[in-house]
Amino acid sequence: MPGNIILPQWGMGMNEGQVVRWLKTVGDPVVKGEPLVEIESTKVSAEVEATADGTLGRIMVEEGKTVPVGTVLGMLLMAGESDTDLPEEEAPKERRSRNGAATRRAARAGRSGGRLVVTPRARRLARELDVDLDSITEGSGPSGRVTEDDVRAAAGGGTAGSDDAMSVSRTIPLTGMRGTIAKRMSASASAALVTLNTTGDVTEAVAMQRRLTREWRRSRVRPQYQDLAIAATVKALGDHPLANAHITDTEVKIYDTVNLGFALAVPDGLVVPVIRDAETKSPLELAMAVRDLVRKSKSNELRVAELTGSTFSLTNLSTYDVENFTPLINPPEVGILGVGRVVEQPAVSKSGEIEVRSVGYFSLTFDHRAWDGAPAAEFLQSVVKNLGEPGWMAGG
Repeated sequence: MPGNIILPQWGMGMNEGQVVRWLKTVGDPVVKGEPLVEIESTKVSAEVEATADGTLGRIMVEEGKTVPVGTVLGMLLMAGESDTDLPEEEAPKERRSRNGAATRRAARAGRSGGRLVVTPRARRLARELDVDLDSITEGSGPSGRVTEDDVRAAAGGGTAGSDDAMSVSRTIPLTGMRGTIAKRMSASASAALVTLNTTGDVTEAVAMQRRLTREWRRSRVRPQYQDLAIAATVKALGDHPLANAHITDTEVKIYDTVNLGFALAVPDGLVVPVIRDAETKSPLELAMAVRDLVRKSKSNELRVAELTGSTFSLTNLSTYDVENFTPLINPPEVGILGVGRVVEQPAVSKSGEIEVRSVGYFSLTFDHRAWDGAPAAEFLQSVVKNLGEPGWMAGG
C-alpha cells in the first residue's frame, strides 16, 4: 500500500511549512532516509526524508505552497507497487467544494441552531441602546459571538472592525512566524507565571568585558554584555538544576544538559536559537556559538536542531534602554531570564565613599507550578553574583 509523505512538526509551535523544493521527481527511486522535499518553517530549512525504500509516486503539494502540519505532501510507492496502486486523486472541484463547506461552517460558528450567539452583556447593552440584534450578521468575539463592541458599532451605524468603523492601514495575518509567536505566547500566558525583578552591581563585569576584548581578539570575537550574561546564566543553571527543566501536565523533567535558548529579533518577528551543551563551553565558546547562530539566522540557514530542545532561555533588551520587563516563558521551559540595561549610579562604598558604579537590571519569569519563589530568587541572585564577581570568566 502506498505510503503518505507527511509534513512533520519540528518542535513545539510549528504549525505550517512551505514547500521550497522537491528533491525528487515522480518516478525517481528513493532509499529510506533519503531527503525528498525541502521545507521552510519559522526560519527553519529542513528536509522530509523517505520512511522506506520505494519510488516517488505522486506530488500533492507543489513548490511554493504553504500547508499545515500533518498535510500529505505526496505519496511513496513501495517495492512492487505501480501507479495503479495509487488512490484516485481528488478532483479540484471536490476540494473547492469541501473547502467552501468548511468556510461556511466557520461563518456559522457564532450561531447555535441557526441563531446568533450573543453574550449577556451585549444583549443588555442592546436593550439600553435600542439596537436590533438581528441587524448584526456576525460577531467579532470568539467563534463569532456578538460582543458589546459589536453592539456599540451597530448603534453607530457600522460593524465592529469594519472599514466603515475605522480605517485600516494594513493587515498582518497571524500565520507563519507571526502565528507561531502568537500561539506560543498564548501558551506561555496560560501558565502560572511570576516575575521577579532585581538589580545588581555589574561594575566588575563591565571591567571584565574590557579585559576580554584583549583576550578574545585573537579569536576575532568582540565581547558584548550579552555574552557575559549568557555565561553567568549557564553557570547559575549548573548550580540550580530546578531552573533547567521542562514541565508537562503530569511531571517536571530536570535536565543535566544545558541547552540555552536566546531570543533573537529577525525581520519577520522572533526566533530562539539554542546553544546546545552550553555547560561544556567556556565564555569564549559560548560567544562564538551565539555569533554562529546569528549568522545562520541572517542567511536563513538555521537547522531544526538549532531551534528546538532548549531547557532555559534568555532575552536581552539592554541595548534598548529597558530596565524591568516581563519576559514570557518559552514552553515547556519553567523559566526565562530578562536582561535589562546597565546604568551608572552613585553608590556608597564599604569605606563610606561615594563612587560611581554600574548597575544592571534583571527580570526572571518562572512557572510557579514547577518552581517556587525562594529557589527562583536564589537562582536570580546567583546570576547577579556571577556577573558581580566575574573573575572565573578570565582566560576564555
